[in-house]
Amino acid sequence: MIKDNSRPSIIEANSFYLFIGIILLTLGSYVQSKGVYSGLLITEYIIILAPTLFYLKMRGFSLRKVLRLNKVSLKQALLIPLIVIFSYPIGTFFNYLMIIVLNYFGKISPNPVPIPESGGEMIIGLLVVALSAGICEEVMFRGFVMKAYEKLGMKSSIVYSALLFGLFHFNIQNLLGPIYLGLIFGYMVYKTDSIFAAMIGHTANNAFALLLGMLVTKIEVDPELAADVVASGVVSDTLTMLLGAIGIGIIAVICGVIVFFLLKLLPEPKKNIVENPESNIQTETEYSIHEGAEGSIKEGIVSYIPVFIVILIFIYGTYMFFKA
Repeated sequence: MIKDNSRPSIIEANSFYLFIGIILLTLGSYVQSKGVYSGLLITEYIIILAPTLFYLKMRGFSLRKVLRLNKVSLKQALLIPLIVIFSYPIGTFFNYLMIIVLNYFGKISPNPVPIPESGGEMIIGLLVVALSAGICEEVMFRGFVMKAYEKLGMKSSIVYSALLFGLFHFNIQNLLGPIYLGLIFGYMVYKTDSIFAAMIGHTANNAFALLLGMLVTKIEVDPELAADVVASGVVSDTLTMLLGAIGIGIIAVICGVIVFFLLKLLPEPKKNIVENPESNIQTETEYSIHEGAEGSIKEGIVSYIPVFIVILIFIYGTYMFFKA
């Protein structure tokens, strides 16, 4: 049993992150190759969620404190999906920029998650791809990981958890989008002091992506072309790609302004509101700038070795993909 049961250390979170990452790349890849939906269920609940909860309980951490198991209000629950929907074009824009760059180096892989073609497949997709990922991945990243990095301060914990979340997809084509969304999810968790905010947001994002993909495939165009566009976002003509990036970029900027104001409107729990108007987000531990500075000094480079290993694995996997 540990004395401070409010949050784990950074080295604990990073080591656990490396362990789950290796299991994901080995066992996770294997089960998903045997069946996408069944493999995703195994990945989310058995590889990600179960070990996270087991570790936290085994080490004696308070799940309520680490995971921020606090209620969200009706207004919060209604605003969060709206924030995510307007955030979607921004994440898409970042991924599109990456795809444009990668297009000059080699092939672009299709999306491994199948796009629903019927109502039945959509329901399965919503349960497996949207809801399951929204619950399991948020417990690990906006729960375990972000709480550990809280020692470095609020902003650092949001940024680091978002970066690790993006890397965890082990797909360079889908790196920048998840990092951006991770920032949004993390901020919403701190604003509401509830992990349920991130779960709702993550689920809404994946559900919107499935719905949008299904609608695009229904458009009366060349089926093969539509499938390619939805799966990878790649258009062969360079000029068309650049024009597409400009168009998506304009939409992303507009949506970014809307997201900014919606986040401002997102209400906070009464207990989190403090007198300082410049910083009205407080966590249950009420950490300070001095605590963050002390935490950064105590956490040596050894704490980040697991992350460096994950980055090397990510780089190697990307290299092998384009080499193939």
